[in-house]
Amino acid sequence: MATYKEEAIVLRAYDLGEADRILSLITAGRGLRRAVAKGIKRTRSKFGGRLEPFTRLHAVLHEGRNLDTVVQAEIVRSHAPLRADFAKFLFGEAMLEMIEKSLHEDQNIPRLFDALCVTLDILEGDVEDPALLLAAFELKVCALIGYHPRLDRCLHCGRKIEGERVCMDLCGGGIACDSCSSSLESRLAVSPENLSLMRSLLNEDMATIAKRGESHRASRDALVTAFRFSESFLDRPLKTRQVVLHYLDSR
Repeated sequence: MATYKEEAIVLRAYDLGEADRILSLITAGRGLRRAVAKGIKRTRSKFGGRLEPFTRLHAVLHEGRNLDTVVQAEIVRSHAPLRADFAKFLFGEAMLEMIEKSLHEDQNIPRLFDALCVTLDILEGDVEDPALLLAAFELKVCALIGYHPRLDRCLHCGRKIEGERVCMDLCGGGIACDSCSSSLESRLAVSPENLSLMRSLLNEDMATIAKRGESHRASRDALVTAFRFSESFLDRPLKTRQVVLHYLDSR
């Protein structure tokens, strides 16, 4: 088995026995990988606190049959402020979960690693509305993987949609006009304001979105739509959805 070097971000970590920890990583060149960090929980571990979720690393890993092994790890950016701020931690965790559940092991999607790097860097800074940033991130991840939301015309009749209430066809991956949505089994009502905001989130860069200020209701509606769209694409629930939405509702 080969030893390889990769830039990576730790998505998730969980204990294995008394001393080891299993890591889920997204790497720049090999996509999603799972690896064991041996002896990490021991006091004298060479890894220290370098393998926490959000941490961006230069890592050396030894390829294994089922799990790789972390040989070396040097921090590029720790993202410690994300772990220290409860709100940013919640929104960041949702981003990490979205990435992990969007990929099969060894699947590498061009630009996905870079998208996560950029978004975590922005989230760590001064963000006007992290809910909008998360909604944009989820929609953009879907688009990068090939499930680009169709938000300009009705999926079924092709009519251009402007300034009217529509439904999101969650199975079809886009919007449906009022006439075509009545027969849909999986749909979500979308207001004209929500539709306009989602179009902006897809088209604007993350640095611009970080400076946007929307009403609490508008950003929550956009995030709910992004969660529902993502879960339909993934065909499984996102565990962070309820936690994030509960936090927003408690503000």
